[in-house]
Amino acid sequence: MAGKKAIILVACLVAGSAWAQGETGISVYPPSFFADARPATALDMLNRLPGFSLDTGAGTSVRGFAGAAGNVLVDGTRPTAKNDDLNSILQRIPADRVERIEVIRGSAPGIDMQGQSVVANIVRKTGASSQTILSGSMTYSGVGQWAPSAGVEYHGQSGAWRYEGAVQRTAQLWDDAVGNGYRVVTVPGQAPVYDRAVRTGTIRYGYQAHGGLIAPLWGGDWDNNFTLQTTDFPDAIRYYGGGGSRFDSITRQKTGEFGSHWQGLLLGAINLESLVLQRLGHEEDSNTSAAPGSSAAFLAAKDTGETIGRVTGRYSFSPALSVEAGGEAAYNFLDGSSSFVSNGVAVHLPNANVSVNEKRGEVFATATWKATAKLSLEAGARMEFSTISESGDSMKTRSFFYPKPRLLLSYAIDPQSQLRLRVERTVGQLNFSDFVASSNLSGFGVAAGNADLRPDQRWQIDAALEKHFWDKGGIVLDYLHEDITDLEDFIPVGGGLDAPGNIPHATQDKFSITGQVPLDFLGLENALFKPNLYWTTSSLIDPVTGERRRISNARNINSYYEITQDLDELKSTWSINWGTSFSRNIWRIAQISRIAIHNSPYFNAYWSYKPTPDWKITLGADNFTAYRFELEQINFAGPRTLGGQPSSIQDVFTRTQPRIYLQLRKTL
Repeated sequence: MAGKKAIILVACLVAGSAWAQGETGISVYPPSFFADARPATALDMLNRLPGFSLDTGAGTSVRGFAGAAGNVLVDGTRPTAKNDDLNSILQRIPADRVERIEVIRGSAPGIDMQGQSVVANIVRKTGASSQTILSGSMTYSGVGQWAPSAGVEYHGQSGAWRYEGAVQRTAQLWDDAVGNGYRVVTVPGQAPVYDRAVRTGTIRYGYQAHGGLIAPLWGGDWDNNFTLQTTDFPDAIRYYGGGGSRFDSITRQKTGEFGSHWQGLLLGAINLESLVLQRLGHEEDSNTSAAPGSSAAFLAAKDTGETIGRVTGRYSFSPALSVEAGGEAAYNFLDGSSSFVSNGVAVHLPNANVSVNEKRGEVFATATWKATAKLSLEAGARMEFSTISESGDSMKTRSFFYPKPRLLLSYAIDPQSQLRLRVERTVGQLNFSDFVASSNLSGFGVAAGNADLRPDQRWQIDAALEKHFWDKGGIVLDYLHEDITDLEDFIPVGGGLDAPGNIPHATQDKFSITGQVPLDFLGLENALFKPNLYWTTSSLIDPVTGERRRISNARNINSYYEITQDLDELKSTWSINWGTSFSRNIWRIAQISRIAIHNSPYFNAYWSYKPTPDWKITLGADNFTAYRFELEQINFAGPRTLGGQPSSIQDVFTRTQPRIYLQLRKTL
């Protein structure tokens, strides 16, 4: 409650303006700012904030709580969840229960920025309420798949008590490469061979149950939530030529999560925040191939878990100066096993059966100083300690220590513009799944696990310029330079296999443009143009050839645009968005693969109709101007070497299929 009061107090100073960051660093957006868009959820509202780009955080891809933070707070606190992603949380907050949204740019004393430079805080209304929301959707893909989903939510509030529950059958669009096409295989000295290719596997199906309760306790707020999820994702690719071949895979996941969070005042002056989080998961993977005269099967299973405890204290010496300090402890484990059979013969894989656990701790301290009305400074450091122990095919214990300093300087050039400069050392977190052997039989084949991985360390220098204009307009220009040690890429590990491993040094630069531009000056009333694009360059020394190349899996460009317009007389909103071509390469010990999208631009569109405040109907189409998806694989007989010639080149082209969907939402 104390943290919420601190934000609310500062926000009230600028409550009359949607953008007045010069004096406080906080902008306040009331419901009236979003009225033209008729939002149904808090996520709809966030998508209309000028200059704000939603960052959902790393979620379950990193261990610990601090490193997984997104850039959204709810009532002044971060949701105590990782499996339950931020998008899902925001979609469960009805728009009519939002009192206002506050955007903190740069930093502000007494506010936990979660390591972000820009944070949005959703402040919900108080008072008694009760809502039941029914939702349903149907998606049809061009490959003949019908994907229904449905859900029911309940939200209630009585005084300081809040409670919610939701059950949903999910059908998540997962793969844009599905479609029909062809494959061409070229072997030096021989004529190219063509055959037909069909890729399936658009939808990831599952079930989800969620419950939450916020209650007053010891003068503060006690927030509890749990989430249970299951997902199945089958996919396949078939080649009709040379006798025919097929590759099938399915991934089944079950996860459970419980989080408990308390925040209140200690000794009347220290804002104390504590949380515990428990996650458990089980995953099974099956990957098989079949062709005339050959077959292969790779099977894997993983059990994972994470336990986190965290305490944070904040104290304000004055309205201009505050400090924050605390600590976090986490225990993580993975028990993984895998097997590979080729033509009926079991094949030994390095690190096929591994148990890994990590004991991880972090202490941190940050000071935020509002030096002048225009200038603010945030400075702090985190100290990370961890010990990783492995048993099974690898037996070893390793310990790490990493200091992580951070400095953020924010300067308000004028009431509409802000310049942010950040220097920070970040440390990545190892994915325990990389310790265990893995496969993609239609792609790289089989890869070993690597028990000697180290987390990457990055010195980041980031400069951002944010400019607001025309009431709803805002553009952010951002440049980020990273100097990377122990970058995770792919390295040879012997036996003709490669595995995730560390590259001693790499660099990466990224320039991005995001925001929204009102189009009223073109005669399109209540219309917005939203660019979202970035360019990246990177460099490292290839561990196989010694040549300089880009980082594996790094896109060269992301170019995405949207035009949306609110039509008040029709109680509707229409949108069209499009993207352009891109490519990314992956370098392995005996293969270079390239993934690319051609025939740009590719288009999506939707029409949303809200006849009454309690109904929302959306009709949309994705990929209705189907683009060409390419997967090129340059294969070598052995490790790639300077001047070496490929043994074969396989190029697969599929024409993506359009998808049409209908979504209904009813509030009771």
